[in-house]
Amino acid sequence: MREVLAVGLSLVLGTSVLSAGAQNAIAPERVLSLEEAVQLALVNNLQLLSTLDVVQGAQISKQVSESRFNLKLTPSYARGLGDQSTIDQRFGLEASRLLSFGTTVTGSYRSDATNSSLGNFNNSSISLGVTQPLLRGFGQRATTFDLENSRRGVQGAERNLDLTRQRLAVDVVASYFNIVRQRGLVEVAEKSVERTKELLRASEARLEVGLASKLDVFRAELQLSQAEDSMILRSEALELAHDAFKFNLGLGPHERVSIEVVEPEYRPLAIDLNEMTELALQNRIEVREERDRITDSQRGLAVSKQSLLPQLDLNMRYEKRGIGDSLISSFGFQDSAFNVFLSTSYAVDRTSENASFALSQIDVDARRRSLRLVEYNVVNEVRAAARSVERVGKSILLQERNIDFAEKQLRLATLRYQRGLASNFDIIDAENNLIQARSNYVSLVTDHHVAQIQLKRVTGSLDIETEFAPGNFLPSARHHP
Repeated sequence: MREVLAVGLSLVLGTSVLSAGAQNAIAPERVLSLEEAVQLALVNNLQLLSTLDVVQGAQISKQVSESRFNLKLTPSYARGLGDQSTIDQRFGLEASRLLSFGTTVTGSYRSDATNSSLGNFNNSSISLGVTQPLLRGFGQRATTFDLENSRRGVQGAERNLDLTRQRLAVDVVASYFNIVRQRGLVEVAEKSVERTKELLRASEARLEVGLASKLDVFRAELQLSQAEDSMILRSEALELAHDAFKFNLGLGPHERVSIEVVEPEYRPLAIDLNEMTELALQNRIEVREERDRITDSQRGLAVSKQSLLPQLDLNMRYEKRGIGDSLISSFGFQDSAFNVFLSTSYAVDRTSENASFALSQIDVDARRRSLRLVEYNVVNEVRAAARSVERVGKSILLQERNIDFAEKQLRLATLRYQRGLASNFDIIDAENNLIQARSNYVSLVTDHHVAQIQLKRVTGSLDIETEFAPGNFLPSARHHP
């Protein structure tokens, strides 16, 4: 019994060890460039996949609308039961097709077989008919209205997909450079900790020889504690940036991903606001979609107006009949007839049609206002993006000067402290200024690259396939502190 328990316990422990080993197995880390990250996001991002489902649904709806104009074949069969049945068997085949101008062409064949005390009889008939609306439903616009709407549905869904792809690319760029920013801020914090430790050691050494006070040591210890706390916060922000980056790429939180960091550098960008505004009004997908929606509403208004007319159809029908004692003999088709006639109908209650026409008029005006609103928003987006690029560029130049001033201030404060002309308070103040200036510079340079991509998007000039082709996206080259 003890041996059995020992074996069972060993199996349980072995399984636990294997499970722990499987859990502790570290997946290989994936190193991605920015271009690879964008391409991966365009395949895996969950929101983008949902948008792609909408496109596929619109394409299916289009296929359903196109099927209205397909040739439709309808075979039929009937069999009578009981002695009193007038027809023992009936075979039939009907074919019809709707043409683009509203014309409906139909052809049919029918054969009735009867067995009675008088003998066997087969009655066969073949007919060809054409129906053409003359008022309501006449013309290609009315007939293909639903088909055109479904085609526009596909186009609108594909445009929305393009917009989602562009926004996703910008988000990936922003999350990529956010990692670069947080890495730079972590490096700044680490260097600050190192310099503060040196300051603390120097303050303690000067205290031993009587060249500094205990207050200088306390001040250096406080500065070191604050620097270490800042490094902890920066490290946490870096982890959060990695999580946001993986989410945009459609990866799980446990997948290990790192990026190829190309150090962002700054180069001024010339901006012609008027030219960019005109470019956006011509190229933006939203503007083109709204203009097409105005055309859609005008088309709907024309169809609604036509629906107010009475139904008046021109009908032509040619039919041949034959009868015999067998199916073959009934194919003689001794009798034939050709008929041409008009048919009309008009509902007295026109409430639905009148309401549809009124709503179509309202929709045309609403679409025109919507276009003006979209154009207004586009212009504002371009102006805001252009101002952002210019503002960040100016701030970068100022931070370069601030870094230079802060470095000079730190060197001077260190020199004065070493000669006993000042306390380490001046060094700590200069150190804080340098940390702030360098942190601001790192953030601004990454913001500048994101702002440039955003500017391309809002002007409608962002081509994802070209912009993020392998090796194409390279930061501007310029020396910076």
